[in-house]
Amino acid sequence: MDTIRTYWERWRLGYWCIGAVSAALVALVLLLLSAYLLPSSWNGVRSVRDMLPFPVALVGGQSAGTYADASENLLALRTFYESQDFSSVGLRVDFSTPEGRDRLRIREREIVNKMVEDAAIRQLAAERGIALSDTDALRAVLKEAESADGEAAARQNVVRLYGWDLETFAREIVLPDLYRSALDEAVMNESDRFREAETRIGEAATMLADGRSFSDVASELSEGRTADAGGSMGWFAYDQLIEPLQATAGTAEIGVPGTVIESDLGFHILRINGRRTEGEQELVDVSQIFVRKETFGEWLTEEMKRMSIRVLAPEYVWDRDTATVEFRDESLRALERELLERSEGDASVMF
Repeated sequence: MDTIRTYWERWRLGYWCIGAVSAALVALVLLLLSAYLLPSSWNGVRSVRDMLPFPVALVGGQSAGTYADASENLLALRTFYESQDFSSVGLRVDFSTPEGRDRLRIREREIVNKMVEDAAIRQLAAERGIALSDTDALRAVLKEAESADGEAAARQNVVRLYGWDLETFAREIVLPDLYRSALDEAVMNESDRFREAETRIGEAATMLADGRSFSDVASELSEGRTADAGGSMGWFAYDQLIEPLQATAGTAEIGVPGTVIESDLGFHILRINGRRTEGEQELVDVSQIFVRKETFGEWLTEEMKRMSIRVLAPEYVWDRDTATVEFRDESLRALERELLERSEGDASVMF
């Protein structure tokens, strides 16, 4: 009798174990379905996603971040826009309208795309021995705060603008920027195209020093549409020039070629042909010799095209041709293009 009872208890225990395992498997399947097959617009789907550490995308087989990460960043972005008074400069932000909600969806796609890009940058940086930490990011934030209004003010501003503490801000915003800057510097040092551009602009500077005319050197070595015009760009207000050129344009001696200036676009040698004032606006007549360099963005795009990237969120797809996360639904892509075309005055799109 005891033997029968023992077998019965073992069978019952095994039965409940099997039942518990089966229930757990069913729950896991339902959770995976809600995360990767069901649209986020369905009731409860987004809440389930945000509770669990499911990756929204994989880069090189590693998570680029979770659904919860994307939602937290979207909330911070919304808090930022809604905490500003853009009306004072004639702009508006309103996410409560149907169009506003559509714009928020576009911002969410951009956030997922940024998560993928940041993950790719971290992996490419690791290949070059670049390793940064949350502590490095926080240290950079605190250093910036010291030269501004102090740590206490910085913490208050971050809470007001993003709803984050300073540590979260450093991790989510500053650390990716530090990785990007460090990788940018490493890539430019190893880039043959970068060195070729440096050599070419150096040749232009030497030719000018040897007495060659600016227009001849521009026609021979400059790139872009101004080469055919001997480097002439025409008249500009100072703030119409890209930032690295503004200071030189304002201080250079008229008719004398300046030194080499590097910008995000490439290398420039400016010659200021004249200055004049129209009303309250100061204008400057500019010629340039310009040599384009491979930008970090171009290099990164080509690298990401070769990487193993999978977007798991059902709303999006990975477009390998452009190396970007795009809406899966073509109607949403069309809506995004339409909204961007008529975005004038809407700060949620302009910034």
